[in-house]
Amino acid sequence: MKKHSTWLILLLLTTMVLFAFTGCGEGEEPDVTDPDPAEVPVEVQSVIDHTVSLAANYALQLDGEWADEYLACLDSGEGKDYAGYDDLKATLDQFRIESGAYYIYILTDMDPNDEYFEITVDGSEDPDDWMVQYDVEGQFFRAQDGEPCAALSAWDNDVDDPVWSAFAPVYDSDSNVVGILGVDYPAPEILDFPEWNRDSENWNGMAIEY
Repeated sequence: MKKHSTWLILLLLTTMVLFAFTGCGEGEEPDVTDPDPAEVPVEVQSVIDHTVSLAANYALQLDGEWADEYLACLDSGEGKDYAGYDDLKATLDQFRIESGAYYIYILTDMDPNDEYFEITVDGSEDPDDWMVQYDVEGQFFRAQDGEPCAALSAWDNDVDDPVWSAFAPVYDSDSNVVGILGVDYPAPEILDFPEWNRDSENWNGMAIEY
């Protein structure tokens, strides 16, 4: 997820073909067919797999107690003034430091009737404000539905600094998804594959349908 981004996702028929084998579950049949789907280079697939693994494994560590506290924070309406907010953020900060990710954060769909997810706890050195809105991305919904999922393209954090993003569901003690964990991870490998960078003029247009 590009910080402070408001870009709209381009949908292609080839999306779901590629989605069937790019870090959003195994053994799934594509919803559409295409005689010549884009082939994911091994180097790109490795980036996808690693980023999904980070998101999924860290989300598991948030399930239960952390998620219950997070839900209490949401319910309080106090945002960053909530008594337990600093501890919630500290956990994400630790994940970011130990993984080498650029950004790790929680998104929650506060209003299913609009076109946004809201960022809440942001484990970044320069965190976003509470409840900043982000345009929906297909991978948000996949993660919210219970499936760890990566984007199908990188984005530019800076010049020659591509980043790949992945997301995973976070469950409270009642097995409800209370948010999704986002991980934005440096992907210098994509410099050699500009067609897999949505900020490149050579982008292949791949995106997850929603």
